[in-house]
Amino acid sequence: LMVSSVLSVQMDWGDNPDLVEESFTIQGREHIKLMVVLVGESIDLECQVLFTSQPVSQIRWRFNGKQRDQSDNQTLETKDGDVFIENHFKINNITEDMDGSTVTCEYAKGEYADRVEASLSIFKLEIKTSEDICETCDVKLIFKEAKRSSPNETNVDRRIISKIAEMTNVQYDDITVDNDEYSVSLSIATVKENQAILAMNPKLLINGDPAQGDSALDLCKCGSVWMELWNSFRIRVCTWLESVGLQWC
Repeated sequence: LMVSSVLSVQMDWGDNPDLVEESFTIQGREHIKLMVVLVGESIDLECQVLFTSQPVSQIRWRFNGKQRDQSDNQTLETKDGDVFIENHFKINNITEDMDGSTVTCEYAKGEYADRVEASLSIFKLEIKTSEDICETCDVKLIFKEAKRSSPNETNVDRRIISKIAEMTNVQYDDITVDNDEYSVSLSIATVKENQAILAMNPKLLINGDPAQGDSALDLCKCGSVWMELWNSFRIRVCTWLESVGLQWC
């Protein structure tokens, strides 16, 4: 961490529910936060510099240590002689290989120099089922960090459980936590209709093995088979009722 000699100037991240504190902050890592993200999501990090002065410097961004130009995103506001600036760093369509990546925001002016950093915790999705899926039409969704794990990070646990509950529309108690995996059971029809789940490009496993060829598509027909049967039965019942002069449908 670079030394800050001007105490009035401050740096911080803007409000973002996916940015969480490390559960056990080690001295020298106070400037680091963890960002909980799902594969397929896009992120918008806001970096703030508070109580600086004119002329301001440019906020600098680094992704995995390499500088990224975001000069067009900087805005400035003056209040009672104090100057506040902010800048945004955006990444669209987060991928598995970004797990563990770092985004750093730096600011330096005169004797002041500081930075804040976000370490990305990227969660991928696997869908597990068996060959007898059409007996239940239920599948198991398993969320886990793509390349590493965050053991004992209770703040990461809370945030990923919240994101899973929001995405799948289930209660927190319906989500099972087993070591570094978070799972929930849903019907295949519900999965097919959930665009947020599909956007994660989940891997389908049948009896623990990756689905081959068109087998994934075949399984996904399961949820619609019962609907097709019900609709066929309903049409027949309605037709018969109409034939005897009853209006039920």
